[in-house]
Amino acid sequence: MVNLLRLIVLFALIYFLYRLFKGFFLSPEPKVGCPQGREVIGDGEDLVEDPNCHRHLPVSQAYKTFIDGQTAFFCSRKCCEQYRSESETIKKTNHQDE
Repeated sequence: MVNLLRLIVLFALIYFLYRLFKGFFLSPEPKVGCPQGREVIGDGEDLVEDPNCHRHLPVSQAYKTFIDGQTAFFCSRKCCEQYRSESETIKKTNHQDE
């Protein structure tokens, strides 16, 4: 019985040391998705949606800009520029129809 208790304590100690080592020395791998590969979500942080590619990402990692007086968040500068060029094309098309 004493040997079984020692074995359980030994396994618990090994597991604790494993978790401690993993938490301190191994950095989390970023999730793939955005062009920069930076889709790591912070704890308790608000998510925003990129209006161009519709990806969700934390506010702290978003590319922030103002479009038509409103704040817009993008996953990258490339998505922002693509969204702006598409919006301008749509505005020009609508303007020519009038």
